[in-house]
Amino acid sequence: MDHTENLSEDILHQALIQQQDMDLDYCGTIFNRALIDIEDKIILLGGSDLKCFELLQPRRNRDSVLPNEERTERNYGTNVLTAYIKENEPKMDKNQKETFDKITKAFSCMKMAF
Repeated sequence: MDHTENLSEDILHQALIQQQDMDLDYCGTIFNRALIDIEDKIILLGGSDLKCFELLQPRRNRDSVLPNEERTERNYGTNVLTAYIKENEPKMDKNQKETFDKITKAFSCMKMAF
């Protein structure tokens, strides 16, 4: 199983539960739904899209767009998060710091795109 299938496993499982009489397998629609879910989670964390992570962007239709009310409800308090980062960043080991820097750089890239 490759990483694409790993990321799409829950989507396929949900589809199999909903369509009990169908023989379903991984396909472009399943992979696209996983990309939409991943991108929505990034958007909820204050990012924009998967382009900054050099990942494929999902094909969206009207039904796959995250409603603005839901985005607003899930926004985190930036002051609380900033204080948490200031307190915990010095405690990171080398691997954690490298990962943190990559993620921070990707989000900075997304903000500059706007």
